[in-house]
Amino acid sequence: MNRVRSTGITHPKPFYDEEQSRLKKAELDRYLDKKMAEWKATVPFASHLTEPELHQAYYRRTLIEHVWRIRLSRVSQSKAIYKIAQVAPRAARDYAQYQADEMLHDKLYISDAAAAGVTEEEILATEPYLSTRLFEGFFYYALEHESALAPVVSNYLVEYTQIKLQPAIVDNLQKRLGKENVKGQAAHLHVDSTEDHSQEMWDILRQLIFSEEDFQQVFKYIDDVQDILAMFFREIYEDTVARHAASAV
Repeated sequence: MNRVRSTGITHPKPFYDEEQSRLKKAELDRYLDKKMAEWKATVPFASHLTEPELHQAYYRRTLIEHVWRIRLSRVSQSKAIYKIAQVAPRAARDYAQYQADEMLHDKLYISDAAAAGVTEEEILATEPYLSTRLFEGFFYYALEHESALAPVVSNYLVEYTQIKLQPAIVDNLQKRLGKENVKGQAAHLHVDSTEDHSQEMWDILRQLIFSEEDFQQVFKYIDDVQDILAMFFREIYEDTVARHAASAV
């Protein structure tokens, strides 16, 4: 009798072969396209960073929250690697390499925040929004009580939507603020696009899908993650736009 469990020693085979994987990714991408359309229609200020008039308080607070989200995710994503290693060691290796690339990207946003007049001291003095804390807490919960799919699905969603939306955002910010003041976000976009992080995340996610039920869970996690991210956009809108507008009356 061997009592050792959760080692990933069997190197499990993904449920879908290469052709099935391509079709399943396309199915997920269509679903994400639909979710992005819903987002644009229902979330306040969802497309603000592509608009001609830039709300400075909203923009600065967005940068602060990006820094916090990356810094906090360094810990939750490290836990994800640990959990994935117990299930699929190759996926854990690939995810660790991805996280190694992403882990210090807070520096990119810090440089743009400085250009926008936000000091690192101000970032450290600013408590992350409740939505950001819940976002990280969701991963801890899912990793402990559900599966390792949740954080990987989240990164797949972010990478896919970023490559669709971020070029227009960066282009608009460069026009409004000057290229020198948006170098961090432009560099982040360059990495995501040239290294095809969306496909990279799907390649990892595919290694964690061992049944049709697992694949259906991916859609549920997409919904969960988008709901929490929508909370952030509503929270920042209320904090920086609605509240300031009310105080000006």
